[in-house]
Amino acid sequence: MPLDFDVMHRLIASFKQVSEECKVEQFATEKLTLPIYEYLGELQVKGALFWQNKHRYDTRRCGMVGRQKIHRRTTTDTINPEIATCWFCPLPNEGGQGLPVGSPLSKPFQVHIASGRLHSAQTSGEGENQAADQILRDRIRASFWQSYSKRVMSQMYVFLPTRLLPPTVQSSLNEEAAPRGQLYGAILPQVIAAGTISRRAVEPLWLTASNAEPERLGSEIKAMVQAPPGYCIVGADVDSQEMWIASLIGDSKVGFQGGTPYGWMTLEGSKAKGTDLHTKTANLIGIKRNEAKVLNYARLYGSGVEFTKHLLSKFQSNIRPEEASLKAEKLMRATKGYRVSVPSQNNSEGKVEYKSIWRGGTESHVFNALEAIARSPEPRTPVLGAQITRALTPKAVQDDFLPSRINWVVQSSAVDYLHCLLVSMAWLIKKFNLRARLCISIHDEVRYLCYKRCADEVALALQISNLLTRSFFAYQLGMHDLPESAAYFSSVEVDSCLRKDPLNDCKTPSNPDGLEATYKIPKGKSFTIAEIIERTGGVLKSFNDENNDNAANASYRV
Repeated sequence: MPLDFDVMHRLIASFKQVSEECKVEQFATEKLTLPIYEYLGELQVKGALFWQNKHRYDTRRCGMVGRQKIHRRTTTDTINPEIATCWFCPLPNEGGQGLPVGSPLSKPFQVHIASGRLHSAQTSGEGENQAADQILRDRIRASFWQSYSKRVMSQMYVFLPTRLLPPTVQSSLNEEAAPRGQLYGAILPQVIAAGTISRRAVEPLWLTASNAEPERLGSEIKAMVQAPPGYCIVGADVDSQEMWIASLIGDSKVGFQGGTPYGWMTLEGSKAKGTDLHTKTANLIGIKRNEAKVLNYARLYGSGVEFTKHLLSKFQSNIRPEEASLKAEKLMRATKGYRVSVPSQNNSEGKVEYKSIWRGGTESHVFNALEAIARSPEPRTPVLGAQITRALTPKAVQDDFLPSRINWVVQSSAVDYLHCLLVSMAWLIKKFNLRARLCISIHDEVRYLCYKRCADEVALALQISNLLTRSFFAYQLGMHDLPESAAYFSSVEVDSCLRKDPLNDCKTPSNPDGLEATYKIPKGKSFTIAEIIERTGGVLKSFNDENNDNAANASYRV
């Protein structure tokens, strides 16, 4: 790994000091009085002599008030006393500055191995280096499947008899395919509804598995779920769901959407123009946009300066602690602002009480509104009025767990969004006789299994449901208008399998040729609201299974 300037300076100074010394101190070898195997247990616990050196560690005390003092051993840069020209530089630990690293092959270092920053030592044999690097990369590729293979094998599935299949599916079964065991069935996801404190669903595989990536073995597992013949999967992702909800709560104190800096960037920010929130954050402290996205969501969930500093050290392994602290404080001052005390109200004795609020940042209005909900006697979501568990009410915990309660306001409101969207879709499907049913919902993502002939109608119903849901959110927060940029899904995907991007062929180490060549799964399609209106005429009509061209009595015009 590259060394900092001060480390290089110290290294050069050490080399000069060693070269000036004429004598090299000799170390006598201590003869063991017992066989070597008597010391194996001690060696396994303490490690080599280098790690037993008492100067290898610094003892620092924890300065937290009201907590028991803890003595922690941390690593320092050390010169090998036996090999004077060898300098040991500790690897960065994501758990904190100065903590020792157990293994450079652990999960936090997989990113550095994949990028080539951490690799095997250069030797005389070129083939040996390539083989060692290949082993490291193969280990990273297999990490996903090592974690998820047992979850895949434990799935509950049901194969349906041919006589119970729909006519369109039965007609696709030919005489040659049936003897080979080409059957149709369904997987029953073991979803726990309201499995977390924020009422989010919990499931070990489908709700946590990542999308297909070229360097992850088995990461195409979601795309293996396919719609039967004559059917397709229609779905959409809510764009910046939690950011929009937080900005809406902050804008409610002003009275209209986009009235705060955070709300304006959420509605009108453009990634291409560099005016969106993530790009602004990245330019402010000099990091990548994807890293800024992680910081923005972490801050929205209640993280402070220390966690921001920890993330910066994780993103940039060579950053100094002082520089990470300066960047974290600069980011918090520009976004959250600074704390000020303002008069709140008069108490029963006639004295003025003060409260602390945020001021001077682009997100000050948002966090003031979120903290007001979190500090209320009975915190509830502003839309559906869902109450937090009584174990976290201010009556029970006073001012403790404030970041968790702020996180609850945002995530639980996102669950309200999902519930409103699903209820609206269920009403439209029943009202207009659409041949569709819910397949799965993955937090801010919904997927419906529907008849191919009514795919356009289901896509339009999804857009209408999103429009009604966002309008209901704005109305509940006292705003009676809705910007067009936030009214509709950016796109609705129509596909034959379960994947996030309908154009992704899902090429992975276990599926190198892609879905289309291996499984004959064609690429899906993505439609904007304008394209959906053009395909449906902007009218949602009742679906007639016998004759789709016949106009029905019920209709809904966009």
